[in-house]
Formats: sequence, C-alpha cells, structure tokens
Amino acid sequence: MPEFCRSSGIFRHPSGMARHTAAISRLYNVSKTSPDLQCYIRIIMTENASHNGSDANGTYKKGPLEGIKVIEFGNFVAGPFAGQILADMGAEVIKIEPPTGDPWRVSQPFAPYESRTFLPLNRGVKSVTLNLKDPKGKAALEKIVKMSDGVISNNRPDTAKTLGIDYDSLSAINPAIIYVDITAYGMKGPLGGAPGFDLVMQGFTGAVTSEGKITPNGQPEVVWSSSYIDLSSAYCAALGIAAGIIGRGDSGQGQKVETSLMMNALAMQCMRIMHMLDAPTPSMTWYQERYPQLIAEGKTYQELQRDYQSVVRPSIYRCYYRAYRTKDGGMCLGTLDWAARARLLKHLNLEDPRVTDPDYDYDAPDADKLAQDMIDTFEETFASKTTAEWVEELNAKDIPCGPIRFSEDLVWDEQAAANNYIIELEHHTGHRYRTSGPILNFTAGMPDLKASPALGEHNYEILREAGMTEDEIAAIVTR
Repeated sequence: MPEFCRSSGIFRHPSGMARHTAAISRLYNVSKTSPDLQCYIRIIMTENASHNGSDANGTYKKGPLEGIKVIEFGNFVAGPFAGQILADMGAEVIKIEPPTGDPWRVSQPFAPYESRTFLPLNRGVKSVTLNLKDPKGKAALEKIVKMSDGVISNNRPDTAKTLGIDYDSLSAINPAIIYVDITAYGMKGPLGGAPGFDLVMQGFTGAVTSEGKITPNGQPEVVWSSSYIDLSSAYCAALGIAAGIIGRGDSGQGQKVETSLMMNALAMQCMRIMHMLDAPTPSMTWYQERYPQLIAEGKTYQELQRDYQSVVRPSIYRCYYRAYRTKDGGMCLGTLDWAARARLLKHLNLEDPRVTDPDYDYDAPDADKLAQDMIDTFEETFASKTTAEWVEELNAKDIPCGPIRFSEDLVWDEQAAANNYIIELEHHTGHRYRTSGPILNFTAGMPDLKASPALGEHNYEILREAGMTEDEIAAIVTR
C-alpha cells in the first residue's frame, strides 16, 4: 500500500519512489505558498524522471503513461486490446497467460502459439505464463500485483474468483490497485455475470435489426468483419485505468471500475436508444403498435425487417446518405447536411422539393412516391459511371463521397502510412507484418512500437523485478 509522507503530503509507492510525475506536477502548482514543499516535490520529480526517462518538468519522452504498470488478464479481444492501447501510451502491460496461452494464439496460426488474430491485439505487452491453479503460481502473481498500478480483466466473474484474480482478492494484496472489470451484461440484473460474446451482444442490443442486413435467403446478418463491441469496450477499459489512476492521486486508495459489452453496445447506439415519453419516435411507435401485429400475423424475419426499415430509416437518408453501386464497384455518398444535398441536386440537374422547399409536407399523398422515385433516379445515375469518375467529379463540387474499398486496400494505403495509422513490425518468429497503428499520437513522445510477445517471453524479466530468485522462477515457469 502506498506510504503517506507526512512531511510532504505525498503518497509514495511501496518502492519508495513517487511514481506519478503528472500528479506531483499538479501538487507542485498548488503548493507555491510552501517553499519547503516545492523543494521536496522538485526532488521527487527529478528522482522519478531518472527512473522513467522523463525530464524534471514531468514530461515523459516515451508516452504519458510511462511508469505505470498494468496487469492484463485478457483473452480473445476486449481485454488484450485494452492492454495494447495502454502499452501504446507508454504503460508497461504485463499479460498473464496460462501455460497454454491466450486462446486467441491458436486462431489462424502461422507458428506454434502464434496467430494472425493474436498479433494485432497484443502489440507492446509483456507475456508472463503462470499456472494460477498452483500455489507457487499464485505466490508469484501476488508479488507482481504488489508492484502494479492497475488490472484489466475480461474473464467471467466465476472464473476470476476461482483463480483468485477478482477485485476482492487482488485489492487485499494491493489496496491501491485500479481494477477494470469487463463483463458481458454487467454484474446486476437477471443476466448479471453471465458470459457473452460480441456477436451475441449485437443481437441482444438491437444492432442487428438496426442494420437491417439480410442474406439472400432471408437469414439475419450480423457485423462479422469487426468485433466492434469488444473493441469499444477495450477503449472504455483503457480510459477507466487512466481515470482511476488519476483519481487515486489524493487518497492513494484503489477501486473497482466496471464496464461491459452491453454498456458499450448501448452507448454506441445512443442516437437510436433515446425515447421521449411524450413524443415517441416513429420507430418506437412501430415497435409498440405495428410489430405486435406483424408477429401475430406470422411474418418472417425478412418481412419484419422490410417493414421496420421503411420506418426506422427516413426516406431522405435512403437517398442522400447511403452507399451506391457504380459502374465498376461502389461508393458512399455522405450528403448529410442540406447545403451539400442542394449542391448535389444542382450538379445532377435534379429537383427534390424535400431539399429545396422548407415547407414541404412529408405527409402529402405523393410524398412516398417522390421518395422512391428519387431513390430510383439516384441508383440509375450512379450506376452510369465508375467509382473514380464519381469521386473526382463530386469532390470537385464539395459534395462528400468516397470509394467503397476492401480492408486489404488499407494495408498499403499512402494516407494511412503517412500518419502511422498502418505500421510495419518484425515479429520474433522472423516474419514482418503490417497492422493498424496506435489510436493516439502524443507529439511529446511515444514508446517504441514492439510486436506481440512470444508466450512467456518475459517470465524471467518480470519475476526478477518482482523479487524472485532464479531458482524460484525456474520452479514455476513452464516456458
């Protein structure tokens, strides 16, 4: 537990070093009335800088989270990606894996314990393998916990408790720990603590029906190209670690921070999940009145979706803010604002009173026919030229649009590479690979980017730092 220095009012880490220069800098700024305290803080800031590669002004050269140590009990996507975000910001992230490794290591493998799905989610972290069902493994973990600032876990609550990596167990070892727990549905309610996956949550939270995608034979279709609920939960977890550590500054007391797949899925649909009790949206009226009728009539999912999408997606969006087939592919038309729509109509020599007449009556008898006629006209028009022709032509008139591309296009994209959005790394197996880069760029300094670790690659490094002897380490490591 941090030690409170009465002479200065500073909480110090068990190592005896004040580890969070940014917090000390803030204390310095409010301590100008005490020259003695200012002097002491200057000494601590200099001491901290010498350990962490920062200067005496508290500016880190290798990311703003340099000097922060986080344990990641992650698997699959959400937990590991949260750890990678923190590592990209300079934190030392210790990934604790079972002797068999994160399950994602064997998905799309290219070498033993190495896979194409593991690499882009675990950049820059350090791998330590521990058998947490063995008392020696638990003892080693306890030493790591004592020297750490935060924990990220996306394990099932019952699994975490069985392994002794739940918040209650770890905060008993280190009361200053900030523990971010990523669950599926949250810990309360009828599904509290239940397991869940991104795809399941897409269906549960309405994302599938909102998208309205259907296979040619009428089956519901999901977003499978990206685990976007997992990834957004990872963003949230990384933010929780950073905020928790900042908030700990005054008291030195840690806390549990909760987030979930369901929480983030709902947050990403905030513009849809908004219900005014005295002024319901057309989609809510459909759900409350029309949907029960359709179910009673035995309508298929495809029929339900066709009816639902006619209400939930206004006709003007289905015309001006959507994707279109072109002569050789497709493009996305992004005329979200009215001025851009007017420019588009002028360029195409078309008329649409919904755009040009502020008093247009959407309930007029011919409103639905006009909407469909405009959609048909746009579809026919954009199919007449290539994507490149339309993009050049429309962008020249300040009409937002862009080509529909394949993800593979971005691996070599000039724009992405110029901004470090795509980076190239060398893996310990000798392979070189290109992947998405850090989500933030700190101009005052960034850590050197390193490929994902080998299973157990940092066993000796981390366990030595935790105070274990070579013989003690050799007795527990499996790799």
